[in-house]
Amino acid sequence: MKQTVFALAIIFALAACSKQEKYASADEMVENALKEVKLITADELHELMNGEEVYTLIDVRQPEEHYPGFIPGSINIPRGSLEFNIADSVFWENVGLYMPLREEKIVVYDQKGKRGILAAQTLRKLGYLNVLALKEGWKRWELTYPDLYEKSLEKLGGGNHEAPKPGGGC
Repeated sequence: MKQTVFALAIIFALAACSKQEKYASADEMVENALKEVKLITADELHELMNGEEVYTLIDVRQPEEHYPGFIPGSINIPRGSLEFNIADSVFWENVGLYMPLREEKIVVYDQKGKRGILAAQTLRKLGYLNVLALKEGWKRWELTYPDLYEKSLEKLGGGNHEAPKPGGGC
């Protein structure tokens, strides 16, 4: 009897492991993620920013993408470290912000929308209940609100460069 129960447990465990989805491409993975991820438009995000609701805005692009131009009030947590920093109180303390609660609204964005969708899916899997991805990402924001952005080039070491001197060279 014990051997039968043990054998059934192994069969169920193997069956559960084999249920992990496999994708032919990253685009297919994004399409699948859209089944559980809600999108927010640039206009809806703008309304949210001007309202009273508590939310956290996360830019999941790499720092070299983020600092030249980002949505006001966003915090840069690159996609590769999101899972490790989202619930790390020391990280949030170091950036001077409070750590978002799992039931609070979180909006994530990237350059064009796809990484943001995958980041939103990841946060949902980590138990965050109210996660949205910015539809078409930073590019849509930049086209819709071209004058509403911040930049921080000094964080990339680009704040104190002199203009090239005229003359010489090819």
